Amino acid sequence: MNLVAGVYLIGGITLISEIALPELPLIQQQSATPHPVQVRLGAVANHLPGAVELDPDCFATPAQYLLNIPGIARYLVTAGCEIVVDPDDAAPALDVRGYLLGSIFVVLCQQRGLLPLHASAIAGKSGVVAFLANSGQGKSTIAAHLARRGFRVLADDVCLIDATQPGSSMVIPTAPWLKLWRTSLENLGRKAEGLDRVFTDDDKYRLPLAPVLTPEPILRLVFLEGNAIPSASIEIEEVPRVQAIPLLMNLTHHSYLLDATSQQEENFLRCGRVLSQARAYRLIRPWGLMHLESTVDVLENLLLDD
Repeated sequence: MNLVAGVYLIGGITLISEIALPELPLIQQQSATPHPVQVRLGAVANHLPGAVELDPDCFATPAQYLLNIPGIARYLVTAGCEIVVDPDDAAPALDVRGYLLGSIFVVLCQQRGLLPLHASAIAGKSGVVAFLANSGQGKSTIAAHLARRGFRVLADDVCLIDATQPGSSMVIPTAPWLKLWRTSLENLGRKAEGLDRVFTDDDKYRLPLAPVLTPEPILRLVFLEGNAIPSASIEIEEVPRVQAIPLLMNLTHHSYLLDATSQQEENFLRCGRVLSQARAYRLIRPWGLMHLESTVDVLENLLLDD
């Protein structure tokens, strides 16, 4: 048995880990949250018996998930309480941790009954505003600019919501950092030098944030959409709940995994509970950094509104 390298906290979940995770805050073991997760080193098979084969390197059941990243590691997540990591001998430790704190953490949260959304989230005057889009749509950059205006960031790319209780959907803070490309950092007037990379081969970096630990209620959901016409104005409109539910389901992290393992009903119920509490909007804006401040202005108004 390997020695514990550290006890860490992310998304309100304690990780008791045999792998050092310098990206996360260390905590004392006596301060661990209920139902901690064991992260251990061990052998992981190439396939998962009785599971759905999502692709030749990925297998899943409702309670288990196996992912093989060639040249990096194999990961096995079980019942929301254990992650086994089988690293390749030549794998950079940074990349092993990058997948662990990314895709693998998302699956862990799903197994624990939480709703992980493709969204960044900001604390506003009366609750949290989350803005949703697929990867590469500028969510982290928008969050960084709102942070520069003094707002608190609760989530970057993975917005984790506890929707187990109807009428009490809470955003769990999961953002000890913002993950930003070098160009976004330069737009903020920051340098990449001195920041930790997310992966060894990406020009993307972790920008540390002030810690936020207390869950807060979700108030608004904003679906970000692009307009290919550069001269177009920014538009925002409310989306009826019946239309917002499928949008929210599609922007659930790893929604394909939930579909493949017959968990669509659970996802539907979680999204419905969130939208029974939060109002939904569609924000259509032109692409490009030259329109960024105007987009941030619109979101700031939502954050300051009652």
